[in-house]
Amino acid sequence: MRKKAIILFLLFGAVAFGQLTMDSLTKIVKPLRLGYSSYFSDFAGKSGYGGPWILTKDGGGAAFGDNLLYKFDKKGKETWKRTIKDRFEEMETQVVAEDAKGNLYTFMLEYNSKIYRGGVERLVCFDKTGKQLWDKNLAKPAALNNPIVSYVKTTNDGKIYMRGHVAKEKKENGDPKYLYWEGWIDATGKLTQTTGEEIDWGKQEWQKKFKPE
Repeated sequence: MRKKAIILFLLFGAVAFGQLTMDSLTKIVKPLRLGYSSYFSDFAGKSGYGGPWILTKDGGGAAFGDNLLYKFDKKGKETWKRTIKDRFEEMETQVVAEDAKGNLYTFMLEYNSKIYRGGVERLVCFDKTGKQLWDKNLAKPAALNNPIVSYVKTTNDGKIYMRGHVAKEKKENGDPKYLYWEGWIDATGKLTQTTGEEIDWGKQEWQKKFKPE
């Protein structure tokens, strides 16, 4: 019996304070082998950011991969699971983030080559019970005015903050000019966004903007 208790301790992280830790959540999620964009690997296990798995305000956690959103309680038990269906040819899972009210925002790139060969950001928001609140794209599938998210974080006022890049104009030769993009979205789906200067991808200061601090 004692041996069994030790195994459970190692598996679930011994929730001493009545909630999951990032280490215990990671041990629960790893066997699921969830697929997600490798770009967001640096955000896995980082508190406060949108990531492939995150701790939630109720003491539990959430994980998102392969179009599946999992919610776990503070003991590590799965409380609900939701499948986000492909609407077109392909969908690339990115991260899940939580706002101040416990709503969960899932991020993914959606591909429809009949319209545009690149991806478009799709967000689906669920409340803490798993009820879907809304499902929207940040833009229309196109080369221009179509922001791609690379960084997600919860703000102090409870909104979801995003960083990424967006093309505003085409160059005569080569890739479009990519500008620094920031966005804020709330539980109603209201998006506020702004663009900044052109990104120089070769400079470390720009690369750092899209990594956890």
